Amino acid sequence: MKQKELAKKYGITPMQIGKIRKKVCNDEDYCTKTKELSNFGVSKIENYFKEKDDAIIQPQFVRVQALSPTPNPLFWFCKLLEKPVRKVRVSIPHTHKEAIRPQLIFKAQVINKNDENFYRHEIIYRREFQREQRLKEIR
Repeated sequence: MKQKELAKKYGITPMQIGKIRKKVCNDEDYCTKTKELSNFGVSKIENYFKEKDDAIIQPQFVRVQALSPTPNPLFWFCKLLEKPVRKVRVSIPHTHKEAIRPQLIFKAQVINKNDENFYRHEIIYRREFQREQRLKEIR
């Protein structure tokens, strides 16, 4: 298979496929005369993309420090404790409204949507994940 065909499949340039090929494939996986990848080389590159996709799926958490409540009781202004340090708005579950107080440090999940970061308390993610697991068991 040509690198160009593989690049179209994954939506990247053939040059980027070439860089990935050099990382993950051996000399036997690429024929320099015909400029084609062997089936084994193609499978190595596909495995590389599967691993990369799994890494993207993993949730990202940051530490934040509660500063003050917002007019909406389900959100708090918090300070990111990781660089860049800035003031962000974090969604809080209704069961934790009374437990959150100024200066409290907790984890928040970062959700990137349309190149904008949103933050929510980690317990919201855990509940959602547990719900998905229960639904899988039922199905």
